Amino acid sequence: MISQAEGPAAASEASRLPIWKDTVFWFVIAFGLGYGAVYNFLPATFPVFKREFASSLAQMGQVQFLYFLSGLAFSLVGGSAIALLGLKSSALGALGLVASALLLIAEARNFNLVLIAAAIFGFAIAGTVVISSSIVTAHFRQHRQSIFFLTGLSDAGGSMIGPALLGWWLVRADQTDVSWRLGYLAAVGGLALLVLWTLLMRSDQMEGPNISRPMPIAVLSQARDVLTSGALYIAVVLGFCHGLAHAGMFSFVGQLFIHKLHIDAARAAYFISVNAAGILAGRTLFSWISSRWKIPELVVITVCAAVETMAFLGCIFAPSYAAGMLMFILAGIFVSSIGPSLNSYLGGKFPERAPTAFSLFAGLSNVGAAIGPFLIGKIGNRFGVEKAILFGPAFSAVLSGLALVWFLRERMYAAHVARYASALPR
Repeated sequence: MISQAEGPAAASEASRLPIWKDTVFWFVIAFGLGYGAVYNFLPATFPVFKREFASSLAQMGQVQFLYFLSGLAFSLVGGSAIALLGLKSSALGALGLVASALLLIAEARNFNLVLIAAAIFGFAIAGTVVISSSIVTAHFRQHRQSIFFLTGLSDAGGSMIGPALLGWWLVRADQTDVSWRLGYLAAVGGLALLVLWTLLMRSDQMEGPNISRPMPIAVLSQARDVLTSGALYIAVVLGFCHGLAHAGMFSFVGQLFIHKLHIDAARAAYFISVNAAGILAGRTLFSWISSRWKIPELVVITVCAAVETMAFLGCIFAPSYAAGMLMFILAGIFVSSIGPSLNSYLGGKFPERAPTAFSLFAGLSNVGAAIGPFLIGKIGNRFGVEKAILFGPAFSAVLSGLALVWFLRERMYAAHVARYASALPR
């Protein structure tokens, strides 16, 4: 931890450094790549779960339900734990839990153990996302929006590579009679390298200048302040809609095309990878745009969620595998802006309480991501996956409308404050 006297000088030096010469920048890029690579392992493994454990659509939905709902559990303790332990120790703990969950799945001999591992996995992934967002907010305050897009870019890159490699391995393992579980063990080995890098980082690098470790009572006070702000709740509602739409789509789009066109597990997993490729392309585009123009985050969400809705519908009703893939890539391009925009919006509202705000946001908004697959799985069991998956585009349309309404409300409030201020005597 650097001293108060060193803080301003360190901040000034950090602001003068080109981003690509900053060690913390490359760390958060690698961190995003690491958790992004394993983020979507569970839906990519659904065909194996069906073969190995005879799991139904409803049970697959339960896996994703527990995965995302455990993020809500993280919101109850995550902000306090990160604030008290510090970002470095918290990062090590989160990576350790991710690796433990992957090992549990690799050793699972019944579906109940998969469900337990999914809950641990989701809790740990929520932690990695909050930690990454907190590092960006603390260390890159002046370039927050563009850095969020760049770290989102690395996250998307991992999400593109990880499921594609896993899907390839699952098919190869089935053809060559080698265990599919080795794919999970290889991912654990990759995470071990990220743990080593985290150990080599200094705590003050991650937490930025002038950050002091709060007392427990101060942590509770920070949580109370965040919970009384309307900005948290609109971010949570928008995150709920975004999570329900996107998690529902990427969890079951592979199953939709397996049912429609009888494709294999690898081709189903490629839907997740091409969506991530679209996210990668989209975040490249939006990081370039945000580095040149400051566009309000809610405007970005409004426009992109509207296009995302149309792309989801195009994918669902696509007459061929290629057309479905093309639409899912397009959806990924516009989905890509929503997560970083929500993080940037929240970071701008709570720069001094970032771990607490991001923890509460991640947990509460993950309820949508938990409900989406659970709802689609349950309804799909009764009415078919083709009808159930329509909940995805329905909620992305709601997301677009709500973001527009809140943006207009904030503009009207700002204009009212400005008029009131101008009317005061000088």
